[in-house]
Amino acid sequence: MNVLVGSIAPVFGVTAVGFLLVRVGVIGQVAVRRIVLAVFNVAIPVMLFYRIAGIDFPDRIEWKFLLAYYGSAFATYASGMAAARFGFGRPPDQQAIFGLGAGFSNTVLLGIPLLVTAFGPEASLPVFLIIAFHSASLLPVTVVLLERARRGSDGVPGSRAARLLAEIVANPIIIGIALGFLANAVGLRLPGPVDRVAGGVAEIAIPASLIALGASLAGYRLEGQLGPAAALSVLKLGVHPLLAWLIAVPILGLGAPWAPVAVVMAGMPSGAMVYLFAARYDTASSEAAGAVIVSSAVSVLTLSLLLVLMGG
Repeated sequence: MNVLVGSIAPVFGVTAVGFLLVRVGVIGQVAVRRIVLAVFNVAIPVMLFYRIAGIDFPDRIEWKFLLAYYGSAFATYASGMAAARFGFGRPPDQQAIFGLGAGFSNTVLLGIPLLVTAFGPEASLPVFLIIAFHSASLLPVTVVLLERARRGSDGVPGSRAARLLAEIVANPIIIGIALGFLANAVGLRLPGPVDRVAGGVAEIAIPASLIALGASLAGYRLEGQLGPAAALSVLKLGVHPLLAWLIAVPILGLGAPWAPVAVVMAGMPSGAMVYLFAARYDTASSEAAGAVIVSSAVSVLTLSLLLVLMGG
């Protein structure tokens, strides 16, 4: 429990800093919007590039392990979209944010320190394998859904399809991911000064995103969104790890450290990226913020249970 509290407390601490900066009048709502754009367009893409470019991939990847995690992630993503449509009557763009909130885990801020501490150094490889493909798999799907929703539900024929493809390719998140994989594949090593600058930006990306989240929370009330936030938290903290366990253990027969890492990582709360996407596309941002906060708070209990069940 001490490990859990020590890992989760910084999330609320940094988020509270952003909240207080707005409440005491240090920054206004215009500045909040600019911070969100800076994080989305610069800090997060640089972090993704830097981390993916520096990962040492093994000669043989345990594909069954990735299937257990990502099969459950996309299934929960679809469940989140279904809840938005049939449970809350939300339009397609908000359905995409609900799906991301249900399936996108806080893999970096909580996943790395918690899993390596709980399961030992042997958990490092499966943890970084998940992180390497996490944004590259879930975020492009969300971009496609959001961009398509912004252009109506009647399809994207002809030149509109070309424009959609161009916008997806030009998305800073997608560019950061693609360049990271390319740099890793060719063995690119950044010059010392450039590497230090990129590393510094990568270090501040997560705290900056949490400050942006906290600053935005100061601008609206969460009470009206407790229903969606609670529903997404149930999907993220309950359904996602349950599906991961079903695929990893009874179906694929995976053992330690692969199965425990897949299940506990699936049980992480919604990542701050969910809110950043919602704020960037100006849709369901209060619901996204509520899902991040509620799932992070409840995960203190649910993660404790998962660690006990999975032998952490």
